[in-house]
Amino acid sequence: MTIKNKGKVILPAIVGVALLTGLVTAVSAQSLSPQETLDALTEQMRTKAEQAVNAGQTEKGTHEGEVRFTGDTAKQLEELRRQGSNAKEASLARPATERGAAVANIQALTGNQGNPEYVSTAKSSYSNSVIAEYYRVGQDYVEVDTKTNKIVQFGPAPVAKGQPAKEYNTEARFSPEQLEAKAREFITKNAGADLSKLTASTGEKGGTNYFFRFTDESKEVEGVKAFVQVGFTVGGDLLSYTNTLGL
Repeated sequence: MTIKNKGKVILPAIVGVALLTGLVTAVSAQSLSPQETLDALTEQMRTKAEQAVNAGQTEKGTHEGEVRFTGDTAKQLEELRRQGSNAKEASLARPATERGAAVANIQALTGNQGNPEYVSTAKSSYSNSVIAEYYRVGQDYVEVDTKTNKIVQFGPAPVAKGQPAKEYNTEARFSPEQLEAKAREFITKNAGADLSKLTASTGEKGGTNYFFRFTDESKEVEGVKAFVQVGFTVGGDLLSYTNTLGL
């Protein structure tokens, strides 16, 4: 665990940085007061850091002004930081009962392929004014607007080192025209959009992946025209889905 501090070591500064590292920042109206669990973990980190400094269990880091905890202390503080991050995340999350509609929408979009696992709450990837929840379903990641419970984005989750990437069916079972029809049906069902009022465009990658976008020319989200897009392989597998029309 690495702590940066200019000049001599000052305990409050060390603890402050340690507490903030990795913790999810509360956002506007979604901010909640720290829970007792988080308070207890904070106190444990403060005590552990103070003991480490007094016992000389620190060393200079690789950069100027950098101080690093050593040995078991570093491991213990990292574990407390991880627990604190989880506690902070729990304080931001909606109760499971309020996430039911979001989970149902995810299951409808994925065809009930796996149980959505709540991951975190943060700003939307597409709008700083929208609070979103993030879920994991198998090897995919899903972003949901907490106000509407509608899916903003679906796609493959980042692959951890040493883990296999998600595999897709790329056998040529569908023509581009058939995939477009499939995309229109999919968007109508999941986004409820009137595609006749949107501008259509198509993208292609490697001859195996096709992406169908429908843009609302009258609306912008963070400087980008609002749109809904879905991607399929020529084998019919769902690659990704994005919908910013309601943001």
